[in-house]
Amino acid sequence: MASSAPSWPGVRPVKTCTECKQSKLRCDSKDMFPNPCSRCQARKLTCTVDPSFRRTPARKRLEAMSRELRELRDQKMSTSRAGSTTSPDPDSTRSQDSSCNTSHPSAAILLEDFELLGLETFELGGVAIDKQSVIEIFKLFTELFHPHIPIIGPISLKNIYHSHRFLFWTIIIIVAFRAPLPSDENLFNRLHEPYMALLRAEALIAPMPLSKIQAFLFLCVWPMPVSHQQDDPSWLYCGVAVNAALYMSLHRSNPKSGITPSLYSVGNISGSSRERSNTWLGCFYVSTSLSMHLGLPPLINSPSDLASVRAILSEHSIPREFALQIRVLLIMAGFSNVLAHNSNDGVVDSSVTQLLDGELDTLKLTYPDGWTSMTDYTVMVVKMHVYTMVITRSRPGASSRDILLKLGLATSLRIIHLANLRFQETPDKSQTMTTIERERTLPKNYFRALAFATIFLLRYFGLNNGNSSAEEQQLAANHVIMSHTIFKSATTKHRDEYDRVASLFETLCKQAPAPPDTSKTNVTGRMGISILLDGIGAAREMRGFPIEIPEPEASSTTDSLPGPSSIPQADIFDASSQLVEPWQSDLAFANMFWGDPTWDVYNMSADTPQYHPSQGL
Repeated sequence: MASSAPSWPGVRPVKTCTECKQSKLRCDSKDMFPNPCSRCQARKLTCTVDPSFRRTPARKRLEAMSRELRELRDQKMSTSRAGSTTSPDPDSTRSQDSSCNTSHPSAAILLEDFELLGLETFELGGVAIDKQSVIEIFKLFTELFHPHIPIIGPISLKNIYHSHRFLFWTIIIIVAFRAPLPSDENLFNRLHEPYMALLRAEALIAPMPLSKIQAFLFLCVWPMPVSHQQDDPSWLYCGVAVNAALYMSLHRSNPKSGITPSLYSVGNISGSSRERSNTWLGCFYVSTSLSMHLGLPPLINSPSDLASVRAILSEHSIPREFALQIRVLLIMAGFSNVLAHNSNDGVVDSSVTQLLDGELDTLKLTYPDGWTSMTDYTVMVVKMHVYTMVITRSRPGASSRDILLKLGLATSLRIIHLANLRFQETPDKSQTMTTIERERTLPKNYFRALAFATIFLLRYFGLNNGNSSAEEQQLAANHVIMSHTIFKSATTKHRDEYDRVASLFETLCKQAPAPPDTSKTNVTGRMGISILLDGIGAAREMRGFPIEIPEPEASSTTDSLPGPSSIPQADIFDASSQLVEPWQSDLAFANMFWGDPTWDVYNMSADTPQYHPSQGL
């Protein structure tokens, strides 16, 4: 049981944040942690505590700002002069690899003939959408969503609406949920029930065309909301997409041949060679990244399949960032196979981890021109999962384990730092969406990784058994604040997924660093999930709930089907709903463990005074 008088992170070593110290004002950061202090919260300032900070007199600050302004003005003028007399070197941005030879396609390239639709309204299950809304949604999709998984080529709205209806409405529903149109903010609520009916009708019809596989991949990257996490079918959809792709022999596509296999051999319209290759890369990207966050073996991990992905990368031009993220996941898939099948030997684990670090670091040296902050983020997430996988199976007190804990600390700090840099970016004047609105369009795995890194920081000082320094504690505390601020800012409704994650952080911040209870059963073989479960279990104990796993209730087949009948619309979208949700204050990203009965023990809620057994996630 946690101590009743915690020292950190509930109580912080330094009492005043840098902003209040600079202004010589009273600060309540210690009491508000992990929220910003009252003054920083009101002024929307970054609230951090730095013991080495020394106040700068106002006059010196003004002089420094004036000097910086002059330097920026001079730099802009010199750049303007240089631009008028020189031209960029075409070889300076040339990639070293054909797979990193193309930048993100623009909306102008993807949207070909949206004015040729010949229709003014589009209808699904009695819900009508006007032409202008459809055009706006597809423009948002090509700008904000498609670059994360660019698996479809130029979009002809006329063709996609008439020939690929399921993909058309999948794109509509994904964008409507994460980037509501100002002209129709209620569009997702109106479309949800007819779309789920369409999904149930289309999901298991064989053979499955290429466009339907693409739609399922998008649903895995940007899943629909569910009232219970056991209803999240992302892993199921991933399996359907990958197996349908194997049935169509997408893993044997040759992008250079331009030859489409016989329709009799694949049983369906197979698409062009380029489309088939892109879709197979999408299957690998989605299944490998999702399995990493689930702590499950990758679905595509045989040597021949990995070699096929490498061949497509070397022969096929795709966007740089996407190609590099696939290369990172290729390294992850190869090393996870080795770690999963060794004999839990600490020496072998340490050697494999060092080799993984070396290959990932070499990747950045090999493709420096295509490297972005998102690629760096993906690399750090892969390292984090591998480190925690080895940590959870290492013997406490082993020197290799202590080294991995230090590496995990540095990596989690880097993940949060990169997320905070993205969060603090000032949007261009040409952009109509705010930074927070754009954040919500990111793939869900992005936030799963951020939450996992934050929980590792909160549990690190227990895992490290008190061997951490005061400087490490303060650095971790500041980064917990950064992550907490991102989730709180992204919250749109009380108890939505972002708010539930922030609530968990707040609970764990009240616990003192303490060694984990080794008498409790840890989940093994799921990478770093036992660290995550340990954090949720600690929060549950602090709220006074039992840990015993309730006996799951039997459910009928019809009750398990996804749809409006089992997912009441009011439970998902109505912020005033009074229904007691067993997971309402738990981690939103817990849906990564779809169908795992272990999660039944973590039914914690700050709003519900008693325990309510549920059927699982």
